[in-house]
Amino acid sequence: MVRPAAVWFMEGVSSQKDILKQVKQARTEGDYVFTLIASHRNERPEILSEADFSYIEPADNDDLLSFITSVCEKHNVVAIHAGKRGWLMEKMRADIETLGVKLTTGACHVDTFELADNKTLFSEQMFCAGLASVKSIQVQTPEEVSDAISSLESKGLLPCIKPVRGIYGMGFWVLKRSVKQLAFFNNPEHRHMHPDILLTALRSAVAAQEELPLQIVMPYLPGPERSTDMLVEKGRVIAAVARRKAGSVQAFENEGAAFQLAQACAHRLGADGLINIQTRDNDQGEPVLLEANLRPSGGIGYTAFSGINLPGLFALRQLGLLNDSETTEKLGLFKSLQVISTHNVKPLPVVEISTPDNVSSEV
Repeated sequence: MVRPAAVWFMEGVSSQKDILKQVKQARTEGDYVFTLIASHRNERPEILSEADFSYIEPADNDDLLSFITSVCEKHNVVAIHAGKRGWLMEKMRADIETLGVKLTTGACHVDTFELADNKTLFSEQMFCAGLASVKSIQVQTPEEVSDAISSLESKGLLPCIKPVRGIYGMGFWVLKRSVKQLAFFNNPEHRHMHPDILLTALRSAVAAQEELPLQIVMPYLPGPERSTDMLVEKGRVIAAVARRKAGSVQAFENEGAAFQLAQACAHRLGADGLINIQTRDNDQGEPVLLEANLRPSGGIGYTAFSGINLPGLFALRQLGLLNDSETTEKLGLFKSLQVISTHNVKPLPVVEISTPDNVSSEV
């Protein structure tokens, strides 16, 4: 008996459940036959229950290749989406592709991950490539931070600071002298901090011999911010949906300067897979690049409401079930509308999850 081909989504960020649901939706709508596999390093039944088969990934990276080999042999896996461990699996590409499996990590070269992960380097290289990007100053010591803040303020610009590396906007603060000293404590969601509070904290850390992180100081951009989710194949943008953010409301777009800038960035990076590019308008209303995420965004699930199922398109193309003309036809389903995130509660599902120890090549 011929086994159906399988596509495998390994541990991702917060959107893995949404991705699996959208792939299942594409399978149902097209009446396709294939197997959907998911894995995670932790027991996450609310995520893994969305797949036909689910596994716990080995915690030790040294065990990863043998685990991948076993699962691929058992389920006739033809395509793997690397998810959170894209950089690591890119280094393993030759070994994985020897199995006859298509590997998608987010990029085609290890160096691309370093570029995207380092916001200073990313900004510099995109600017040199002729793409508008935010001009930033890399800092670490209290003196460097103080000088960078003063430099921007002397030009009438409002400074902000964030780590050179990081996700989810962690560590981002707008440095505003008009806010109260305890603004960062009483209203942390506003992301406003008095510069003196930051400098005092950094000097205290130095006195305590704590290691200071590398950060960047840059001018605050008034926005709006756009997050463009894309399906890219070796630098070629196949499909894209931009989300313009205004508070808790997000509006879908598939045109405009920011949309074009995000696609040009993906092409320049030679990105590959489901990725995300973030832009924000400067004080002249022009979009500039903020960062590139060589992985699906946490909000990629929202894009399904635009009529464009990016994870579904990815899976179908990886499985050879959708060609270019059919993909173009589906892109015509785009709808420009607004969405808002809501929360609900569901019982935790019961799901059979296999561990690396009990993966067998038997079917």
